[in-house]
Amino acid sequence: MLENIKEIKKPSFRLVRDAEHFEYHENVLKAILPILAKEYKMESLRYQYEKLFNREEKAFMRDRVFEETKEIQAADKKRDELFCFIKRTIELMKFNPDPTIKANWSILDNGIGPYRNAHRKSFLENTTMITLFINEMKKEQYANALQELDLVKIFDLLFDANKKCEDLYNERLNNKQKRNEEDKMRNIRPQVDKVFFELVKFINAIYLVSHEITKEEQVLKEIGNIIDTVNEHSKILMVNIKERRSDED
Repeated sequence: MLENIKEIKKPSFRLVRDAEHFEYHENVLKAILPILAKEYKMESLRYQYEKLFNREEKAFMRDRVFEETKEIQAADKKRDELFCFIKRTIELMKFNPDPTIKANWSILDNGIGPYRNAHRKSFLENTTMITLFINEMKKEQYANALQELDLVKIFDLLFDANKKCEDLYNERLNNKQKRNEEDKMRNIRPQVDKVFFELVKFINAIYLVSHEITKEEQVLKEIGNIIDTVNEHSKILMVNIKERRSDED
């Protein structure tokens, strides 16, 4: 009877998150062994499916890496701490009773004036202002004052920290540009789903023919196992979505 015939139930991927989508298709591919795909003449379909899934994997991994900005945040924080140390050291020298140090304070205070709030600016403006500040402090008129206040080494550290921020930002921009030129999850997912549904039709047809016409027990067992496994993964996927939506209500 037709109601006893196994078939892969097609899941809806509309509410499926990227991580769930990736994991689901990874498990389906594992269920359809290459040796069985070759035996049942679906090797070409499985190859297309795996090829598209590999592109999805690259897009998925890129998205995860791209979201990580902790390294830039840490570099920015270190740079601002060094800048604030220099700024506050200069400010404190105003109250030093030594007239020589006070004179050096006056020189450096004039130099830092336009850049005093650099650490409060946006990342790019912060980078630009600190670069200009460092270039200003390299002028001969500030050399002796920096030496007297023991700030030369700190300026070297600030230069390195600012350079690292620039390098990380440029690297992130390059990665973003490259990412825009490559597959994105929203574009590759429908392609993976399409070939998956074609493969599902093929597998269901094999089982139907074997069950109703050829009556081959080995075929029913092997293809039946694939159907059961895929349906189990689909069930888990749908349960996860249902639970998530319930939590959001």
